[in-house]
Amino acid sequence: MRGPDPAVLAEAAPVPSLPAFLRPVLDPAAIWGLPGQVATTLAATSGADPAAILAAFLTLLGNAAGPQPHAWFGGAQHPARLFTVLVGDAATGRKGTALASVETLFADADPDWADTRVMSGLQSPEAMIDRVADGGTDCRLMIVEPEFGRLVETMARTGTLSAQLRNAWDGRTLQRTTIHLTQLASRAHISLLGMITPEELLRHHSRLSQAGGLESRILYVCSAPAAEVSPFTAAPDQGLLAGRVQQVLAASRETVMARTDPISRVLLTLRGIQPTSELPVHPDVAAGWPAVKARLPEPSEGYESLLARAEPQVIRLAAAYALADLSGQITMEHVDAALALHAYCARSADIVFSVPLGQLPPRVEPRTAAKIVRLLHDIFPAWLASERIEALLAPLSAAEVVAALRDLTAKRVTEHRQQDTNGHWLREEYRLTPPQLSLFPPA
Repeated sequence: MRGPDPAVLAEAAPVPSLPAFLRPVLDPAAIWGLPGQVATTLAATSGADPAAILAAFLTLLGNAAGPQPHAWFGGAQHPARLFTVLVGDAATGRKGTALASVETLFADADPDWADTRVMSGLQSPEAMIDRVADGGTDCRLMIVEPEFGRLVETMARTGTLSAQLRNAWDGRTLQRTTIHLTQLASRAHISLLGMITPEELLRHHSRLSQAGGLESRILYVCSAPAAEVSPFTAAPDQGLLAGRVQQVLAASRETVMARTDPISRVLLTLRGIQPTSELPVHPDVAAGWPAVKARLPEPSEGYESLLARAEPQVIRLAAAYALADLSGQITMEHVDAALALHAYCARSADIVFSVPLGQLPPRVEPRTAAKIVRLLHDIFPAWLASERIEALLAPLSAAEVVAALRDLTAKRVTEHRQQDTNGHWLREEYRLTPPQLSLFPPA
């Protein structure tokens, strides 16, 4: 079940204002079936990165489908349980846009899961375990962290959260012990989707690398704008896509229950438990696995740990593609799609972690942005050249001023134009957008 023409990706080039290293090339093979259709459809109307939408969709789908359908690989069960982090510029990466478009899709397809099983702002391992503890009615938990750096700081502060997250990815029993009780979560199905800027991720890398193998369980996805989209573009009618997602989730649950004997089915239903159900691997996949391993990307020197779990990651991605394809088994088509997306994630990690901090755009200081807004407000409707703004804001560096100007333009607080100076060069000029005039009262 193939999705739309992958040529759509060729038109989804990052906007020129972003550094080229922020987005590798996504192999069109990743645009497969329903996930591919979701990625290209939502990217065309939101301007978000197809790769970010694709990864977010597969992560949410894998959690909503539950832990029951799983592949048996390497002596362990591997459901489509993914830990994914979207990495992009704060102002223009459109990480939040990618996530929001996918969340809307799932809110329509499975409102109960979207309302009760999605958690943001995780503060402790105890809070996580409490949501999926044995005796509850649902073992699924989708952790969404718009500020992934805050979660890394929480892991460093608590000391146990990283270990519990590792156990959650592995499918091990989670345990919370207090003076009054011992709480177990033996069926926990916890997925993670975080967002962070490249600069923040680099700054937190030492903490993350000390989390005992958590970083190798994470798929990093570079996110950059796919294209400029008019803010007046109407949102797409997602009814058809939501219907297909709903069909996928229903089929997954029905298949699991259909493979259980009638008496067990009744007992399990009464207890709110679903039995496990293997998602078999096609014989061609098993026989051709040495060739699959040969296609896995080679890690850069010093970053081998990032790809230490490449094989199970590919299997989990393939399981997600198979579920979306309403397939009863994982085929080579699903593995090919998984390899393509995994290669993008590996290249994303390689690029981000290999970039020195000095090559990243400087952090935008709010006070610098405020000074620029006030400056342009006072001369409106005149335009002001960037070098003149830099001079007026000395001793701030030119890089800091330019970063603030780009950030304000991306947020449509300012507008930008280039003026020809008698053929010598193009002068960059900025002006406040009219809606911002109300920010300050008349003098």
